[in-house]
Amino acid sequence: MVKKPPIVRDERYYAVENASYRIGYMIMIYGLWLLVIFRSIAYHESNWDLIALVVISSFAATIYQIVHKTITISRKWIYFTIAITLLAAIVSFIISSLTK
Repeated sequence: MVKKPPIVRDERYYAVENASYRIGYMIMIYGLWLLVIFRSIAYHESNWDLIALVVISSFAATIYQIVHKTITISRKWIYFTIAITLLAAIVSFIISSLTK
C-alpha cells in the first residue's frame, strides 16, 4: 500500500477554491433571477420566495465578509449601498406599477 503525499494547501489553493464557489454562486443567483422573470412573464406568478432566496443569500455573504474583515466598511460604502438599494426599490416599484 502506497501512501499518498499530503496535499499542500497554500494561498493559491484557497484562492482557486473561493473563485470556484463564486462562479457557482453567480450561476445560481442569475439562474434564479432568470427563473423569476420567466415565471412572472409566462405564468403571471408572484415569485417573492425566489427573490427572497437571492436577497438573503447575498446578505448572508456580505455579513460573513464583514465579520471576517474582507470588506472594509466606510461612509462611502454605506452611502453607495443605500443608494443602490433605494434605486432598485424605485425601479422595481415603477416596473410593477406599469405592468399591472
